[in-house]
Amino acid sequence: MNKLKLAIVGCGAITQGIHLPVTALSNQVEVTVLVDKFLPRAHELADKYGVPVVADEYREIIGKADAAIVSLPNYLHAPVTIDLLQHEVHVLVEKPMALKTSNCDEMIEAASNTGAVLAVGLVRRFYGSSQFVKQIVENGLLGNILGFDLREGIIFRWAVASDSMFRKEAAGGGVLVDIGPHALDLLLWWLGGYTSVEYYDDAMGGVEADCELHLRLQCGASGVVELSRTRNLRNSWIIRGERGTLEVGTGFNPLIRLKTKNRDVVLAGRVARDGVADKTIQDVFRRQFDDFVDAILSHREPFVPGQEGRRAVELVETCYALRQPSKQPWMFLEGPRHGALESALP
Repeated sequence: MNKLKLAIVGCGAITQGIHLPVTALSNQVEVTVLVDKFLPRAHELADKYGVPVVADEYREIIGKADAAIVSLPNYLHAPVTIDLLQHEVHVLVEKPMALKTSNCDEMIEAASNTGAVLAVGLVRRFYGSSQFVKQIVENGLLGNILGFDLREGIIFRWAVASDSMFRKEAAGGGVLVDIGPHALDLLLWWLGGYTSVEYYDDAMGGVEADCELHLRLQCGASGVVELSRTRNLRNSWIIRGERGTLEVGTGFNPLIRLKTKNRDVVLAGRVARDGVADKTIQDVFRRQFDDFVDAILSHREPFVPGQEGRRAVELVETCYALRQPSKQPWMFLEGPRHGALESALP
């Protein structure tokens, strides 16, 4: 069988640390083109992984690749993906799939018109723990869901290859558009759609580092999602139902605690497949990539199609439209420079 020809568009940190190592393990795919505006970086990676073609313009992959991973700054996800889909190139696009819901609709339409596969890189759906939570909720083990609480935050130390994620015009926002698509996708996947949201963040002209959402869902549950790039938070979900409570960490192989009200039972452990738990985050990304490849070869919908990726984008877009400033009382404490910040604010 001929191997699929794959292009990777964007050679930043996630391509270096995840996409290239993962695709190198596939016996169904050959990476034929690397695209990056900074050619020395692309050439270095091409030499390391044996990729024959390097380009600084993504359209050069058309005719040279059957499929592409689009791993560019957020504002480029939609236009590049739409163009590739219109040329019948299958696309796995990193999250968020776009910055506007209208762009998501254009991407979905382009895939539908040509029959190309559009998959969205919401990789947390491939976590064994995420799928376990989905089964627990759908099987009714917790009963009617009453509430939820997510606190996810670390002191940001990701080794980025550019400053695009800190520039509002390139990233579209801060922590909400970075971690938010993963977190909100799981919330909507597990518990269903929302009816109302209040949103608060600390942005003061730039991108937000901390934010908080207060949501009410169609199922009647309400809860809070708090995200941070500046603080180490609890880093777990808590889902409360009439019959019990489930707590699961946000990492790729987290500890899970399930406590039921009607029985004196507390379960604590990790999810394993055939007795084997994921050892590295690359194991999870490999399942995502294998699903993308199988969707192409089997002419089926991927596990996370465009319609699903759109839901998180819509919620993020709604949050920014409803933004309220978060309380930051420490900024206005009396001191030698008291009043300086207030006078500097627009």
